[in-house]
Amino acid sequence: MDSDFLVQTMKLLLAGVPLTLKLAFYSIAAGAVFAVLLALMRLSGNRVLDSAARSYVFVFRGTPLLVQIFLIYYGLGQFPDVRESVLWPFFREPYWCALLALTLNTAAYSSEIIRGGILSVPFGQIEAARACGMSRITARISGELMICAFDVSLGRL
Repeated sequence: MDSDFLVQTMKLLLAGVPLTLKLAFYSIAAGAVFAVLLALMRLSGNRVLDSAARSYVFVFRGTPLLVQIFLIYYGLGQFPDVRESVLWPFFREPYWCALLALTLNTAAYSSEIIRGGILSVPFGQIEAARACGMSRITARISGELMICAFDVSLGRL
């Protein structure tokens, strides 16, 4: 076994750790915000919003992440309209394409976890919140009830 090769390889791999952590942090943070919006769209009761969120989650959870990264990085550059738009400086950089793909994928998976957590709030707590004057959706996403929902959601992560 060539120990010099292993040392050089480890140095190269360790040099990429800060970039990996930065991508992970930003994609999880942005994905969490988008996931909450998607979960609220699913719970809104509006058929158009529910269908749009359901389709988004279906597509992004149904395709491998590597395919999504390839489609965003290599696929969008195939269209002349994209290359000539103001978004081209964003899409030609690998970092931003990876961040976008990771964010969209994280949002799709996390939205279902958050939606399941919100739906797990017991009916008695929702009924008590409605008795205090809250609407159905406000009762589900209000402070104390969200603690219950996120307790269930975080247990699934």
